Amino acid sequence: MTVARRVALLLAVVVMLALAGSLAVHTLATRQALGTELASRNRDAAAVLALAMSLQPDEAAMRASATAQMARGAYLRVVLQRPDGSTVLDLSQPLGPRRAPAWFVGLLPLTPEPGTASVQREGATVSTVRVESSVAWALDALWDACAVTALLLAALAALAAALAVGLLRGWQRPLQATVAQAQALEQGRFVEAEEPSLPELRVLTRSMNAMVRRLREVFASQAEQVQVLQRQAQLDAVTGLPSRRHFVARLQAQLAEPGGPGAALILVRVLHLEAINERLGHEATDRLLVAAAGLLLAYVERVPGTFAGRLNGSDFALCLPLTGLASETANSLHATLLAAPAFRTGGAQIVVGGVDGLMGVTAGAALAQADAALAQAESDTGLAVQDSANSVADPAGARTWREQIAQALADGRVRLVEEPVLGSRGQLLHLLCPLHVQLAPDGPYHAAAGWLALARRSRLLPRVDLATLDLVLRAIAEDGQARAVHLAWLSLTAPGFMADVALALAAAPQAARLLHIEWADDDANSADESVCAEASALLRPWGVQLGMEHVGALAQHLAHLAALGLQYVRFDGRHVRGVANDGAVHAYAQSLVGLVHGQGLLALASDVDDSQDLMALWALGFDGVSGKAVQA
Repeated sequence: MTVARRVALLLAVVVMLALAGSLAVHTLATRQALGTELASRNRDAAAVLALAMSLQPDEAAMRASATAQMARGAYLRVVLQRPDGSTVLDLSQPLGPRRAPAWFVGLLPLTPEPGTASVQREGATVSTVRVESSVAWALDALWDACAVTALLLAALAALAAALAVGLLRGWQRPLQATVAQAQALEQGRFVEAEEPSLPELRVLTRSMNAMVRRLREVFASQAEQVQVLQRQAQLDAVTGLPSRRHFVARLQAQLAEPGGPGAALILVRVLHLEAINERLGHEATDRLLVAAAGLLLAYVERVPGTFAGRLNGSDFALCLPLTGLASETANSLHATLLAAPAFRTGGAQIVVGGVDGLMGVTAGAALAQADAALAQAESDTGLAVQDSANSVADPAGARTWREQIAQALADGRVRLVEEPVLGSRGQLLHLLCPLHVQLAPDGPYHAAAGWLALARRSRLLPRVDLATLDLVLRAIAEDGQARAVHLAWLSLTAPGFMADVALALAAAPQAARLLHIEWADDDANSADESVCAEASALLRPWGVQLGMEHVGALAQHLAHLAALGLQYVRFDGRHVRGVANDGAVHAYAQSLVGLVHGQGLLALASDVDDSQDLMALWALGFDGVSGKAVQA
């Protein structure tokens, strides 16, 4: 029983006891007053009757007079006795009609003292009369007084209850705010509550607010440490660009799926870097490299999906997530670098080589082709762009693919590919379920890398996500196995999308409790926070587990993710690749696990291909891992 209910019950018992006591005291006082009045009436009636009998000539006349008075109903009993104690007359009659119920009369009887008087004749007492008047009116008066008092006290009790409820609710608000603050802390959200007016709760709230501020400071310190470790593990110390290993891992992911939109790779080389370093000095050379990195980052910021990296001391790389623009980009980049003040002043020579139309090749093969173009540029004009042998020119391809995707969704030519996520003890946590689409009726099923970008541009993502959700709920209903599915934040803003999601969950409430819904880290960072909160509030009551996938620089947004009510985060495999052998990556991954667990979230890793990395991740405390190493 809650404290509020206990206080309410205590108040109710106290008020009821007080009101019942008041009713009892008032009723007994009224009964005593009526008893006194009845006794006085009995004495008066006895005196009047004795006077009337004194005027009678004999006992027969006195009996007749008493009988007449009894007939009028004024008396309940009349007894006439001689001086020697013998009874001349003893008349009585029933109580008569009354409003007071029998149980009330039995509970509170009125027995006033009878009235007595002497009957005298010629100065001598000839008899004594004893009179008991009727008490029916007194019982009715006592009943009426008790009923009216009970009604008034009941009204007073209702008023007191309403006042008590109002006061309790007012006192509960600061207590509920404190409870909400504690629950927010449990969920990993740092919320400060307003200090209430109640002294006891004010001290508690002040202490809780102080703890929240300290936790924020600890979290900020941990986040800064994680960012430092991330830079050490993934970024080049001089330029801030991703390191070779990180860039190659992302390039491999870009090129992994055949049938995708393709990619282009451009390499930039600063010639004779050692000689420049000896001539200009270390600091000036670093400024030159930083200038080159800044120009590459400008492309990254302008073109979504583009990423850059530093491959070694003198080589930089830029990957475009589409084909057909490599030559234009390489020319623009070459001209911009040659015109940059840092390169003109330092006398540095720049060569740019690129390869376009990369599809279905490995990252090593793509780098080899780009190196060949770079070598050609170095021996020729300083600029060379080649077409990959896998390039496919199809001006109408994008439009055709949009039509194929829409038709595949309409025909139901979609299927789930299930990838297990295992815990450290080998238990199956859930199944990752990316959607594959059969673009041609008799063709192969294509992974999301081959059509997702076109679906996004064609505003087909809501239909894709609803189709995926339907397949996953049906699969869960069939075997009772938990599954995870990706929903795009862009779908949430589509009219009617969340209503369709709610209908799908309502149609399968048992399966909804085993459903995991994930969003991509990049999408969530750019999404409207109110949209995120509304979507989370709608999904959580169904028991849906919420997670964030493709997480990289988690330290920058962990407070935002925790505020959404997430249960887990899934790190992209490229951020933890090499954790078994690279000390910097190991330290970074260890700090991430500590930070995530400190927020009450589970830490998962995806796309883990190396068995040594798998063992290292479990040793660090990761709660679940997926990838080729797990499947093996």
